[in-house]
Amino acid sequence: MVEQAAGDQEAQAQFLAGATTLGFIGLGDMGAAIASSIVRNGYDVRALDLRAEAVEKLVSQGARPAGSLAALADECDVAMLVVVDDKQVKQVVGELLQHPGKLKSIIVSSTVLPATAAALSEAARAQGLELVDAPVAGGAEKASRGTITVLIGGEDAAVRRCWPIFEAFGGNLFHMGPVGAGNAGKLVNNLLSLGGTMLQIEAMQLADAYGIAEDTVTEFIAVSSGDSRSMRTWGRIDRVRRTHTLAGTPAIYDIFSKDVKAAAMAAGQRGVVLPIAAMIGASMAEKMKNRDAFLEARGMTGPIPPCRICGQELAAPFRKAGVHPECAYDPEGQSGR
Repeated sequence: MVEQAAGDQEAQAQFLAGATTLGFIGLGDMGAAIASSIVRNGYDVRALDLRAEAVEKLVSQGARPAGSLAALADECDVAMLVVVDDKQVKQVVGELLQHPGKLKSIIVSSTVLPATAAALSEAARAQGLELVDAPVAGGAEKASRGTITVLIGGEDAAVRRCWPIFEAFGGNLFHMGPVGAGNAGKLVNNLLSLGGTMLQIEAMQLADAYGIAEDTVTEFIAVSSGDSRSMRTWGRIDRVRRTHTLAGTPAIYDIFSKDVKAAAMAAGQRGVVLPIAAMIGASMAEKMKNRDAFLEARGMTGPIPPCRICGQELAAPFRKAGVHPECAYDPEGQSGR
């Protein structure tokens, strides 16, 4: 892990709590969790979302409403985005650059193509602003606890200035390289996690065909070579689809498949072909729809006990202990960060 020192001598140039006004744009499941941690850690936050109830919830925690992008830019030192996709990121950053107000930096924590982040950084630089990409990995549960992983791309000085903000919501911070590298890392993670989950769903279909229950699968996989974090939290992705702000709409399946598709596209932009990733991305929506229908038909949509440290689902072999084995040895998780 490459970590910048929080006690750097250039602290006066950093965006510190108590001396920084931060505009937060996009309060969906992940955005709301990140913003909540930032507010809790003492930042003066201006909140903006298309849904008034999402803004009101963050305001109840100590933020203030922004009203509009222009108002946010006029009041804030830093703008942070957690919107849905490349199109929305381009739109929001474009509007901010048309009216930068007092902004000095823009943090893009949405998952976008690395090329999108790089192009927006160039446009921001032309306006005298810094832009870094800082997508997150680990789930909204970890974001709300301030223990999520943050994958950062940007110039050293720009990243160093934003480092205290990253510390306000992240527990594992990685400066991956120049702008775009953060999202390249995020696509690697999601190709392994979401793409891998599709193969795990097929494994569960095979088990079911031979009368083997999913809890039984997680029991023997936990002590076998097929073990993984996804299997240890089996049921989490199913639950997230049911509780997401887009649950019950066709868009939920697009949201869950877009990053695997983007991974194949990002590779292609560098001359690398990922045929398996492309195939998985193309089949994910239908596979998740079928999975949801299966769970409904079997009555398998009830809550699963969560880990007392990370808050994510406990697969069957870990429910008696109440904690995943890796979480039990995580001192940051135990300290409540």
